[in-house]
Amino acid sequence: MRALRPSLLLAPVLLALGSGCLPFAAAPPVPPAPPAGAAAPVPMPGAATAPIPAAAAAPPASPQPSFLPDHLLENLPPPLPPPDPLPETAPRPLAVADADPLELLWSHRLDLGAGGQPIVTIRIAEGLEQVALRTVAPSRLSLRGGEVRPLPAGSRVVVRVRDGAPARLEYAPLLGDAPASARAQVEAQQRAWEARGVRVRRKLVGGVYGIAGRVVDNRRELILADGPGGDLVAVQARAAELSRRFGQRVPLHAEPLDRPRGTLVVATEAGPAGEADGALAVEPDGEAGAVVEGLPAADGKGGREERRYRGRLLVAVDASGALAVVDALPLEALLRGLVPSEMPAGSPLQALQAQAVTARSNVLAQIGTRHLGDPYALCSEVHCQAYHGSDAERPRTDQAVRATAGEAIFGRADRTLVDGVYSAMCGGHGEDAVNVWGGTPGPSLRGQPDLPPEEAARWPGGLRDEARLRRFLAEPPDAWCRRPASATKGKFRWERRFSPSDLDGLTQALGVGPVRGLAVLERGVSGRALALRVEGLAGAAEVRGELAIRRLLRNLPSSMFVLDRDGRDWLLHGGGWGHGAGMCQWGAIGRAEGGQGYREILEASFPGAEVVRIY
Repeated sequence: MRALRPSLLLAPVLLALGSGCLPFAAAPPVPPAPPAGAAAPVPMPGAATAPIPAAAAAPPASPQPSFLPDHLLENLPPPLPPPDPLPETAPRPLAVADADPLELLWSHRLDLGAGGQPIVTIRIAEGLEQVALRTVAPSRLSLRGGEVRPLPAGSRVVVRVRDGAPARLEYAPLLGDAPASARAQVEAQQRAWEARGVRVRRKLVGGVYGIAGRVVDNRRELILADGPGGDLVAVQARAAELSRRFGQRVPLHAEPLDRPRGTLVVATEAGPAGEADGALAVEPDGEAGAVVEGLPAADGKGGREERRYRGRLLVAVDASGALAVVDALPLEALLRGLVPSEMPAGSPLQALQAQAVTARSNVLAQIGTRHLGDPYALCSEVHCQAYHGSDAERPRTDQAVRATAGEAIFGRADRTLVDGVYSAMCGGHGEDAVNVWGGTPGPSLRGQPDLPPEEAARWPGGLRDEARLRRFLAEPPDAWCRRPASATKGKFRWERRFSPSDLDGLTQALGVGPVRGLAVLERGVSGRALALRVEGLAGAAEVRGELAIRRLLRNLPSSMFVLDRDGRDWLLHGGGWGHGAGMCQWGAIGRAEGGQGYREILEASFPGAEVVRIY
């Protein structure tokens, strides 16, 4: 691995306390769990006034952080006034090597390890009654509130929880969210919901960090339906009603009021090995890692398997009161298992390098904005990014990660991090990220033609017009994502058929009765449907959002489609696989096969952006 620069500067300028949503649960940072034997859990103060605990003192193993200079602060986006007072002093990054495991698991902020490299906590599994793992190399077993024990290579450690108690949560329907800098959009969303008679409140999550003179700003403001939130069933019913009335998916937002608690009971082949207060760590020597047994199979077919993971393995009580096993490891080590899980390892090296830089940027953008109600920063599924441990590592993807070590995507003009989003296959034209996740239209996240210049010239202005989209789908251009021989052709163009009974069942929750008509009301720059009108004998409803439309229609590959009739059936002719925002993965492979380098691929995918090494 390339030597890390000693010039890294990382300082949190602002950490906005917040909470989260399901499926991407979030919550304010919570205080440490009570010591073993405590009579009651420590209540979590509201985010408005909760001070952030100082990091444990430790000898500096990496460059020391300091606040950003004034000239960089002046160039930050205008800050949104927080709904509640913020701590007077922003927290400093943890000295991870000596950190309390619960502080590491629940801090949900960008922390540094040796050499200044970011450390990421990623969920391996949760909801477990028992965790069993085997050491590959000599390791240490660190019991929170207890002792540190040596573990020989080949030791088997079994962990169970005693008196596990779940987190106490408060829920609210999540109506929308947007970047904190998009104040006009946040206020417009609030006014729109209030005009519908829904009382709302707003919540700020995420933070702003400075890294090597660049800005990472992932603050988002959530729009929540206000009201009592202690009864999960009642809040679920309210969210379902809002979804039915207004034609959009309404997930749940959860705020933990008390952290989960319990005692971990540990055993090895030699017998009982002690107890831990809420968390423990298995720390291997070197990079050998450890093997976790009994994990759900990565193929999703219901089987069980074991997988090997690098880094520091942490076991803790999860939000349900059961056990979670979490991998805490440097970002570059994470990418070694993540990149081959997201792109075939046999892809051209330049495409793999583009994937590595994109994935690194995406991780940095997500830390502190997701899973804040859980004891980890990221999950290991596609909701965050797929990660299957060191068993997934391959020499070519390792080479791609090493060649791009510390590189991320930043806007040329504002020097802020670009969220490195990507999808499998755009179908020939990318979509604006604002049409997928909301917010303001970022200049580097606007949908682009995935076409050579001569082909792109045939489609100026995009595909919002349905007649143009029909021609684009019926007479496919020579798109980069169409070129790779290994690409599945059924992803570039596809067809789906729905009978009347199919549609009636799929739209039952809308309350419109037997379906008599479907019409796309709004399209994005790639032609993807953003609003769908469903007319039935009992009424009509609008479904808004490309993901909501795809889910409604039996998880369509994408919302780039046109509607036709074949007798009484509905036919959808479509293109692409995924939301289409950011980098098209098969397009990156096609471009690399055509001789483009990874920087050229990324600059085509994220216009106005550049690749910058930050550590």
